[in-house]
Amino acid sequence: MNEATMGWLGSSDFSWGFYAKHGFTKSDGLVTYAESHDEERLNYKNISFGNMSGTYLIKGNLPTSLKREEMAAAFLFSIPGPKMVWQFGELGYDISIDFNGRTGEKPIKWDYFTDPNRKTLYDAYSKFIKLKKNNSIFNTTNSAYSLTGGVKYIKLSDAANTVVVVGNFDVINQNANIDFGAPGTWLDAVGNNVNLSSNIYTATLAPGEYHIFSKTALR
Repeated sequence: MNEATMGWLGSSDFSWGFYAKHGFTKSDGLVTYAESHDEERLNYKNISFGNMSGTYLIKGNLPTSLKREEMAAAFLFSIPGPKMVWQFGELGYDISIDFNGRTGEKPIKWDYFTDPNRKTLYDAYSKFIKLKKNNSIFNTTNSAYSLTGGVKYIKLSDAANTVVVVGNFDVINQNANIDFGAPGTWLDAVGNNVNLSSNIYTATLAPGEYHIFSKTALR
């Protein structure tokens, strides 16, 4: 997932997060995560090695880097099954794993809560976890996805609802063209609703732009 957050698309496919890719028959057989204790933090690599185009910079740009983290979290928590959060990832922890030695103690950055950009990421994590816990569709067995390239999406369906998470992981504008399965009004849990005249959602997405659309309101 870190290649996606950094904006390097060649190896940015994170469909490994779906349990069926591992031969499991149920989502509770696979715990997925975006970062863990034995690798560099996502945000450290974003800030150190992120892609850029024109005025859109990931490398060295904390606000943009954190928004990339937010978009990735929207996708992570939409994948059916249990999730692990490596503590302080929800605040964009960006101290290198090699600080004080690879297995050495790392500073606890309580001051992150005073940074409005980091607090926004924290609040987004809270929102996405609440959506996952309160809406059974996020554990459906009926899913479709395209997680290669710049525009990525996850589509979840059950008897009562359909959810489509879509985002642009590129560093330039990209056109989305996705079959939502039904026309009409689609509610966006993180932005403005859209009204489709056909099944197809078409839009030009800015870099880092993402949406969580649903046919009926999420709790």
